[in-house]
Formats: sequence, C-alpha cells, structure tokens
Amino acid sequence: MIMNLSTIWKKLDIGGHFRRKPSGCLLSVGRDREAEVRALLARSPFGVTDIAVTTLPLYDRALTHRSYANGGEYPVEVTGDNERLEFLGNYILDFIIADHLYGEYDLPPGEMNRRLQVTRNTKLAEIVRGQSLGIDGAIRRRGQALTDSIIADAFEALIGAIYLDRGLTVAREVVLAIFEEEIAECDVHRNYRGRLQEYVARENLGELEYAFRQTGPGSCPVWAARVAVGGTLLGEGEGRTKQRAAMLAAKEALGRLGRE
Repeated sequence: MIMNLSTIWKKLDIGGHFRRKPSGCLLSVGRDREAEVRALLARSPFGVTDIAVTTLPLYDRALTHRSYANGGEYPVEVTGDNERLEFLGNYILDFIIADHLYGEYDLPPGEMNRRLQVTRNTKLAEIVRGQSLGIDGAIRRRGQALTDSIIADAFEALIGAIYLDRGLTVAREVVLAIFEEEIAECDVHRNYRGRLQEYVARENLGELEYAFRQTGPGSCPVWAARVAVGGTLLGEGEGRTKQRAAMLAAKEALGRLGRE
C-alpha cells in the first residue's frame, strides 16, 4: 500500500524544509507581472484563483529562469530562480502519476516505470506546447533560448508552487487533468482515440478528422470536440481540455461503430 505523500513528508520533514522561506522573499511582484501570473493560473487546467499577494512571488519564482534572476530587474536574493521549486515539483509530479498508476492500473513495476517516462523533459515541453498551457510564454529568462529543458523545469516548478500553496489534492487534480490522455494510453481499453484510429485504418473507413471549439470564459474554458469518419459525424464530447473532449468524442464514435 502506497503511503500518502503528506504522511511521508511529515515523517521526513521534507515539506517543512521547503516551506522555510528565506528572508526578503515576499516582496511584491510588479503589477504587469502579477496580472500575467494570475491570468495564467486562472486558466484551465490549473484553475488556481484568489492567490494571496504574499504568495504571488512563489509563482513568479516558479516561472523565473536563473539567467533572469542573476541579471534581471531585481536582486537574485529577493526573487531567486525556480531551481529549488523544480526539484520539489519533479518528485511531486512523479509521485502523483506513480500513485495513480498503482491505484488504477494492474501493471508490473517495470511497466509502471516505463509509463513514468512521460515526465521526462522533452515530453513535458511537448505537453506544455501541445496543450497550450501558456507556461512557455510566461517564463522570464535573459540571453537564453527557450529550450525544452527550460520549459520542463518551469512546468515542474509550477507544480511545486501549486503544491506549496494549495496542497496535494489540488496539485493532483491539475496533474491528472494535464496528463489524462497520456495516462489513458496505459490502458488499451480506455485509450479511445488510439482504438478509434486503429479501427478506422484497419477497416479502411475513410479519413478520421477532429474539430474543436472553445466556449466559456478565457479563465475557465470548456472544449467541445467532434469526430468524423469518412465525412460522417460519429462522436461529440466536452471537457476542460482538448484531450478530454477528443477522448469522449472518440468513445462515442466507437459506440456508434459497435466497438464500445
């Protein structure tokens, strides 16, 4: 049985270690930057709102590369960079996915470890860009190309910041919403998009097309997806992310094709 992460950290006092903030780290964030950070976090799939003014520097730091902290507009000792938060977020991310795989899927240890490769840097950067999470556009850096590693580090640092501010439950909700499609691929039966694609190709049913539409306010969008095969609409779905909406549309299509 997997021990709850908060229980483990209480025993090891890791949580307390990371929550000890150096003096001077809670100076206010500029108004433009504050608006940018708040807007990013209010969006789906984060949904983090009502952030305290004293907590904003934590999120700002998560999105600050060391090149900016070392030569930016304010002292490094005040703002700092995201390296410590990235270290923390990396382990939180791995724990949440490992815990989910353990509880939801009957996989041997080797297979579970292989599935955890979804958290490697190049994959994280791909997810950030593919899901239009907005993290890549909010990273502050100076004289550095925006590499996959920088994007991945900021992603993990942001997960660490969400954990410190909102706790494990919210961090888990965010992570599972982002990785929903990748996690679904662990189970052949639940991988509706993959199953639909294979069936359509095998039966030569024609071109498989997805169409997406976003509704709702920009801070809390809802995605609607429609899937057509050979020009015929077969499925529709709605979700907080494009991936979720597409997965539900594919599930409905499989049902109409007698495959679900």
